[in-house]
Amino acid sequence: MIFPLIGARLHGWLDDLVVLIYVAGAFALGLHGAAFAIALGGAVVHFLLTRLTDYPQGTFKLIPFRAHAFIELGEGLAVLAASLAFAADRPLAQRLFLGAMGISQLGAFALSDYDWPMTRRRPAAAA
Repeated sequence: MIFPLIGARLHGWLDDLVVLIYVAGAFALGLHGAAFAIALGGAVVHFLLTRLTDYPQGTFKLIPFRAHAFIELGEGLAVLAASLAFAADRPLAQRLFLGAMGISQLGAFALSDYDWPMTRRRPAAAA
């Protein structure tokens, strides 16, 4: 949105990848308690958001892609805040994982082109 480099189709594939990383990271790093809940909560929100968004990766297409952007921004901020507030006692690798997942959502917000479906421009009238 700030610097639109990632198109809607690629964004959708990255959304699916994020869900897998949340789940795989939670188990690979041995998260439990609040840290596990934060990771799985992020995965569930992201999975549902991906399935419900009106873009190439979406299944039900109920949420406009532009609204997806702001939900994703909120998810990133929530994961960051929750990891600081509720997982501060976890080992460094676990805290870094959760922080990186939150920051990745902020990065997606900043770098994605949320103009979907593409707006069509009319050709300039001949003078």
